[in-house]
Amino acid sequence: MACGNPPSTNDEENPNSHYKDDEMIGTFLEVNETKQLIEVDISEWAKRDAEEPTTDEGYLYRGKYSDDTELRYEDGSPALLDEIKRGQKLLVNPPVQGDDEGEAEEIVLLDMTYEEKYAEVLSHREDDLKVVVIYENSRTMPSELDERMLEKLDPTPVGSWIEYDEDYVVDYKEEFEIKEFPVILVFDRQELLFKTYEREELEKYFDELEG
Repeated sequence: MACGNPPSTNDEENPNSHYKDDEMIGTFLEVNETKQLIEVDISEWAKRDAEEPTTDEGYLYRGKYSDDTELRYEDGSPALLDEIKRGQKLLVNPPVQGDDEGEAEEIVLLDMTYEEKYAEVLSHREDDLKVVVIYENSRTMPSELDERMLEKLDPTPVGSWIEYDEDYVVDYKEEFEIKEFPVILVFDRQELLFKTYEREELEKYFDELEG
């Protein structure tokens, strides 16, 4: 649930300070067509004045929409509700006021940078690689691909496990030419470095990095 703005802080200490009070921006999560509700993660926007902006506390906007709500792309062309993919960057007007989320009058599908589209797979640490396991069904995930897999790698990477979602803003299966699941991907801060379907090949890749 969205809440009021935390106390202000120095802009240099807050990576979210570029957000504006009158431009509520977040990432699309889901829509409930029966109740005509749209859910958007507005955590960064809500922390634009926070004293501790890097905390894990999340802020969810759950607002009503109607036939009167204008849906459009950033270039002004009309959009449809079912064209919004999970993870899409959205501008929703008017912004929430305290606990009153009200009704969305305008929903804008914003253009996204490469870093924004691939944020959940790219490494966010300058010197650390990120190992990403993408799977279709957690019940069929081999135990050898759990967190213990990372302990055998040197240097120890950051790890992430993502369930494949064909309705995500980026279709990873198509973008990374994935032939089967689960798949193991290695990223730095900019791009995909390595892809494999075998843990042994992942270990060999890291061994060669150190060699």
